[in-house]
Amino acid sequence: MDRDLEHDLKALANRARTERDFAVELYGSLCNAEWRHDDGSHWAGGSWRYVANVVAHLRGRGEEYLDFYCSGGEGKISGRVADAMAELGWHGIGHGAALRKVDLRTGESRVLGEDGEWIVERPAGR
Repeated sequence: MDRDLEHDLKALANRARTERDFAVELYGSLCNAEWRHDDGSHWAGGSWRYVANVVAHLRGRGEEYLDFYCSGGEGKISGRVADAMAELGWHGIGHGAALRKVDLRTGESRVLGEDGEWIVERPAGR
């Protein structure tokens, strides 16, 4: 019988509930990614909408899939999520770009680094 990644995610529910940034990273890390468990089980997720619903439900805060859907980083597995999932025996391969946020007032762009810290992106030539 294959291991159920979505069931195993319950171990991360409290962290996802209390750390919204972690929940957003989890959403991105589950989209466009393949996960394998140490026992050989495989999980390839589903649609971004489906994954957003999984994360919203995991948080247990009355949110809907739209609170996470297209929030960025789809297919990019953050270091924090990789570490948390590895503790559960899951290891992923992402197929996407890093999570990015832009301050629309200033135009400043930040990208999520492998260590979970936001890095200011500098425009070329500056």
